[in-house]
Amino acid sequence: MSISLSAIHIHPVKSCRAVQLDRVEVASTGLAGDRLFQVVDSNANPVTQRQQPLLATVQPTLFDGGLRLEADGRPSLEVETPTENDTTAKSLLGVPVEAADAGDPAAIWFSDLVGEPVRLVAMTTASDYRLPLPGVEASVSWADAAPVLIANQASLDWLAPHADEPFGMDRFRPNLTVTGADPWAEDTWRDLSIGGARLGLGLPWPRCAIPQVDQRDGSRHKEPAKVLKAHRWCSDAAAAPEALRPLLEGNALFGLACSIGPVGVEIGVGDEVAVRETGPALLAPPR
Repeated sequence: MSISLSAIHIHPVKSCRAVQLDRVEVASTGLAGDRLFQVVDSNANPVTQRQQPLLATVQPTLFDGGLRLEADGRPSLEVETPTENDTTAKSLLGVPVEAADAGDPAAIWFSDLVGEPVRLVAMTTASDYRLPLPGVEASVSWADAAPVLIANQASLDWLAPHADEPFGMDRFRPNLTVTGADPWAEDTWRDLSIGGARLGLGLPWPRCAIPQVDQRDGSRHKEPAKVLKAHRWCSDAAAAPEALRPLLEGNALFGLACSIGPVGVEIGVGDEVAVRETGPALLAPPR
C-alpha cells in the first residue's frame, strides 16, 4: 500500500485553531500562512494553550491582507496584517525576534478572552528567526522548533484502543498527516518527498501538555498523556545528536519534526509520500 498525504493544516495564530487546506505552498519558514501570528504577554513571552487553553476556541481565517478572528460568544474581529517590524517578541525557545505589533483592537480582543494583558504580534518578511540548534539552519515562523510537523494516522489508530478516552489527531496539531504507512514507521524516516517538496531532518517530536487540550472547547483531559507515557516514553535518547537529547529525554514522542523545501512548490492532499532514506528508530515500536 502506498503512502499518501491525507490532510494539510496550518495554524495562522500559534496555539489557536487549525485551518484545513486541500493545497498549500511551501514558504521559507515552512508552510505558507502557518504560525505567522502569536499572542505574547507583557514581557513579550509567547502565550500558548499551555497557559491559556481558551486559545483553542479561537478560529483564525486568513484573507488577502489580513486575519479574521472568531470565537463563540465573542464579536469577530478583522485585523490588518502588519508589514513593518516595530517590536521584539520571544520565540518559545526564548530567542528575541523582530516582529510587528498587530494593533490595539487585536490586543484588547485577546486580553478580554484570556483575562490578562496580552498582544498579538506577527512576523514580517523582514523577520528572521533561525532555530538555536546545532546543525539546523532552517528559518521558521512562530512554530515551537521545526518548520513542519508530520503525523502518521496509523500511529494514532494504534494509540486509540489503548487509551482511556477518545481523542483526535487535532490534539497533536500536525501540519501534514499521512496514511498508508505502518504504525510508528515515521520514527525511521530521515528524508521524504511529498509531491515536489523534499522534507528532511526527521526528529521524533516531544509532546507537551497541549495535546491534553480539547481543540473545540479548551477543556483539559488526561489523554493522550497517559497512553503516550505508557507506550511512547523516551527515557534515553543516546542515539540522537547530543544537542537534541535534552529535548527528547523525559518526554513522550509523537509525530516527526521536519524541514521542507524548495520555496514556492505546492503540495496537495492525495500526493504520494516517498520515503527516500531511513535510519534507526529512537524508540522501539510499542507492543
